[in-house]
Amino acid sequence: MDEKELHHRQKITEQFGDQHNWPGDRCREGDKRQSPIDIKTTDVVKDFNSLFIKYGNLKFVGYNKVLLSAINNGLTIQFTTDGDESIHPTITGGPLKYNYRLEQMHFHWISEHSLNGIKFPMEIHFVHVQSDLSVDEALMKRDGLAIIAVFCEVQADLDDYENTPVDEIIEHLPNLTSTGDRMSGVLLDISKLLSPKNNNYFTYAGSLTSPECNEVVIWIIYQYPIRISDTQYRQFSKISAGRHNFRSQQRLSQHVVFTPPSNHVNKPHLVMFFENVVNLVADFFRNVTT
Repeated sequence: MDEKELHHRQKITEQFGDQHNWPGDRCREGDKRQSPIDIKTTDVVKDFNSLFIKYGNLKFVGYNKVLLSAINNGLTIQFTTDGDESIHPTITGGPLKYNYRLEQMHFHWISEHSLNGIKFPMEIHFVHVQSDLSVDEALMKRDGLAIIAVFCEVQADLDDYENTPVDEIIEHLPNLTSTGDRMSGVLLDISKLLSPKNNNYFTYAGSLTSPECNEVVIWIIYQYPIRISDTQYRQFSKISAGRHNFRSQQRLSQHVVFTPPSNHVNKPHLVMFFENVVNLVADFFRNVTT
């Protein structure tokens, strides 16, 4: 990857710290469609009239065998697609008029978005760029980026020997514990991280959750979380990155959240009760500081 490409990719990499000092008026003062938000399922619009979800079912191509490089950038663990863009995974359909290529995936712990006021222990972001645009061009276009968000819930009674969607990622974490650690030639089956019920999602027009908070993102947020074990979640506490790597939730303005007409929207089913999530996260941060 040359310096120019790396510079472009860093523009959509999370940059956390004192959020009051973030560059860009949108970040400091807010705007009309800032992210993340709390999604109240009672306010979600079932899109019977195809106002936003105009292009049928979501269609995924090439997610089962993806070549990536990985880095601990001091803020999160990030996996970035390698090789020619023509072989990168793509998504279209649903609210997406165009094809979008996968650029990178990264992790937030705890989650940025919430459902009915409840946050999850982790949220994975799959950042996609409109396929016929460069990153710079996408950052100037209202629908230049598409980000799929997948929640993770910690299933306390999950046996460490049971398979989970994050198994392949956990295998690489010991090599990414310190800021600056990196790997190349990583092959992942990303399709395992995407819920099989891919019509059960919420979608809205929003923004990046890092500077400069460009309002150029179509968010697709899966309703149902994937499960991880307590041991797997605690692996992230061994990483010298990620503490408080989530943006504060933003006030609602011109946000309208849609869901496909076929989606049966319930309050999210959490294997762990909310108070247990709070205790787990508190324990997680204690591990980080010791």
